Order: sequence, then C-alpha cells, then structure tokens
Amino acid sequence: MSEPWQREILRRPPLLAAPGRTGWSSRSRALAGHTVVELRGEIDLDADAELRLYLDGMTCRPFARVVVDLRPVTFIDCVGLSLLVRAQRRVREREGRLLLVGTDPLLLRMLHITGLDRPLPAHPTLDHALAAGDAPPPAVKDVMTAAADEGPSALSPGYDEAPQEPTV
Repeated sequence: MSEPWQREILRRPPLLAAPGRTGWSSRSRALAGHTVVELRGEIDLDADAELRLYLDGMTCRPFARVVVDLRPVTFIDCVGLSLLVRAQRRVREREGRLLLVGTDPLLLRMLHITGLDRPLPAHPTLDHALAAGDAPPPAVKDVMTAAADEGPSALSPGYDEAPQEPTV
C-alpha cells in the first residue's frame, strides 16, 4: 500500500452501523408533476427491506413520474442498484417514468460499468431531470436485456477471444 489514497483509507476508523438502525433516510415532495425522492446515507444490504417498501410505495401509481435524487447518498452497492432497477421496472410497467439525479463519480462509473447508464441515466441537477421527465420517454428494452443486446462492453474486452497459451 504505497499510494497516498490507500494509506489514507487505512487511517480512517471503520464505520460501524448502530444495531437495529439503517444508515439511510429519505425525503419526498411533489415538484412540477413529479415525485422527487431524495435518498441520503448508505444504500446497501441494511437498507434493502425498508427501502424496497418505500420505493414500492412511490412507484405504485399508474403514470407516476418519479425522480430519485442520489446526490446526498454516501454509498451505494449492487443492492442499491438492484432497488433502482426494480423501481424503474415498476414505473415502466405502469407507463410512468423514473429519473435519477447524481453527480458522484463512483455512482456514475457503477452505472456505466453495469450498463444501467443507458436505461437509467443520471442527470447532474434536479432541473435537468425534470426537463428530461417532460420529454417523451425513450423506447428502451428491459434493463438487463438492453445491455446484453449490445454485446460485450468496451471495458471488458477479451470475452469473445480464444484462450491463449501462457508464455514461459
């Protein structure tokens, strides 16, 4: 661990969650015909059950237009991404729209690597997301099949290549 950022990580005390308490919170409001859901804190396995119920409540109406503001989120993992995919599917099934607001480079990278940046692009500001929400929704296939149709990602070359013999 010779890099400065690696040494800094080791100096930090570990984050321990209080027992029986999740590390996320939310706030919602109506704005310009959209339900704006602001999530805060850590969106991970500890938040899964409660946040799933919360997002299900926000996405149960027909023609719902939901904006999920992820800017105050300090951590999101694959569980959090799966909750966003679930919410997006629920909204689309009811002919609505789900939009994301997020500027964190790690979040943007995770969305890009997983291919979710196409069906769930993150907008830099709430105003951008609201403007995109007023535009007609793009015709997007199922979230998981949209990425599969385009073939292997440019970030993961070599899957279609024949195995090479190791050099000695």
